[in-house]
Amino acid sequence: MFTPEFVNEEHGEYVLVSNHSLESVESTRLSVRYNRARILSGRVHLPAQFHTCRVIYDIRGQTVAEAAIAQVKLGLSDLALVGFKR
Repeated sequence: MFTPEFVNEEHGEYVLVSNHSLESVESTRLSVRYNRARILSGRVHLPAQFHTCRVIYDIRGQTVAEAAIAQVKLGLSDLALVGFKR
């Protein structure tokens, strides 16, 4: 079963929230790998009208380097729109 945190039927968008640590190179790499797998395995279970994925990273309370943010955006850019809650 795959259940996004939110859906916006009007825009055909589903939203996933990620509360992963991005404070090290390794944790950032693992987070991107996990979310890629999550999106790829989950989207086949959604109705066809949900064609856009948005991943929101909740990084409040973390010290995250701009390089980590760039790595996440690049690593998911072919599958999702990526945003950050600071």
